[in-house]
Amino acid sequence: MRAFIRRRRTQKEKTSGLRLSYLAVALLLSVVPLHPVRAAADGALAAERGIAAFRAGDYAVALQLFLDARAAGLDTPGLRYDLGATYYRLGRYAEAEREFQALVPDPKWAPLADYNLGLTAQRAGRPQRAIEYFERAYRTTTDPNLRSLAATAFERLRGAPPSPQASAVISLAGGYDSNATLSPDASTVAVSHQGDRFVEALAAATHLLAGNTERGWVAHGSLVLRKYADLHQFDVAGSRAGLSEERYWGRVQTSVGAYFDTAYIGGDRLEQGTSLEAQASWRPDAGGELRGRYRFGHIAGGSGFEYLDGRQQRLSVEAGFTLAGALLRAGYELELNHRRDLQQGSEFFSASPTRHSLFATVALRNVAGWQADARGEYRVSRYGDPNLIDEGALGILEVTRKDRRYGFALRANRRLTAPWGVFIDYSYYRNDSNLDTYDYSRHQLMAGIEATLEK
Repeated sequence: MRAFIRRRRTQKEKTSGLRLSYLAVALLLSVVPLHPVRAAADGALAAERGIAAFRAGDYAVALQLFLDARAAGLDTPGLRYDLGATYYRLGRYAEAEREFQALVPDPKWAPLADYNLGLTAQRAGRPQRAIEYFERAYRTTTDPNLRSLAATAFERLRGAPPSPQASAVISLAGGYDSNATLSPDASTVAVSHQGDRFVEALAAATHLLAGNTERGWVAHGSLVLRKYADLHQFDVAGSRAGLSEERYWGRVQTSVGAYFDTAYIGGDRLEQGTSLEAQASWRPDAGGELRGRYRFGHIAGGSGFEYLDGRQQRLSVEAGFTLAGALLRAGYELELNHRRDLQQGSEFFSASPTRHSLFATVALRNVAGWQADARGEYRVSRYGDPNLIDEGALGILEVTRKDRRYGFALRANRRLTAPWGVFIDYSYYRNDSNLDTYDYSRHQLMAGIEATLEK
């Protein structure tokens, strides 16, 4: 998922007759009436005089002149808007709401009316209702100025920008993986080489099925495919589908959902799993974000991978804040695994690690036109039961596996023209284990194109 770029610009829109729209004026701070459409001469003259009085700040006089225009026979959407704006400036919010509500059935006026209904509800002390109006204006308008204003007003009340009703990301990339097999650094067994070129395709989408941003049901789906040039036995495919309920409680957002995941390697199913996930995030008034996640999953290994059968739990907490124009995040994750493990004759290999991870990210929004993200991670893994390794004449070696993995990832992306962009991704990971066979290092470089679609 994308942050909104806030910008203010002035735009004069010409319409037919005597009427002009001044939508580019910051409506969040003031509501300016529009010129009337040509009507009866007396009504048009009264309306013009009303607009002059409004601009001079004499709202009581402006109101009387607009009412005179209506009494003279002028009955247009523009006059209703002018009356609503004047009632708003006089603090007569019930009358302002009545005039703006009358414009909602008109598709040409509905987004602007919803935005002003949001301003009116906000001033009247109904912030939740104002959020609903701002969200509707954001979703229905085609005017970029009004869309930006609605998003800004929504975010000021909610603490986060409105989510699109539907969004999708697709990408196609090529790259090089230095260790597709995760083989030990010292030797490679059963393959001609460790590294290989690859192509990768990814697609992910979300869709609001029911409700709204305040409370709604969201469908999720994603698919990733990676194909190596030579090491086809390590081709990867993965998919996810799920449904979640998303809620906002003031500045707190919660999500509870169920998901189904499947992973394949070399065309064979590695594992599939079902999971329940819950998360909550809080955006304080001072900015920043605190987030917590919990996931409980049941995993079934594929043929030949039955030792992966079992349960997995993940719990993470993280904090985000801005500093000198950069978005910083830092967090911790605990991962618990209880798997079947692998028993082969007298040998035993644990597949049930307990993992502790520390991570930090930094995001820079504009570096010579690029958005840059960097992530660093350190992970410690301790496996539940000792491995039993047959050393032949030396007997059975009993040792508990302990790993330390560290790495970093860099990504830069640049928007070309909506919805297209390009990206470059580099990562390096190093795993050190007390069992040499699990030592490895891995470099990966990838570049490609992507498209982001929102509705």
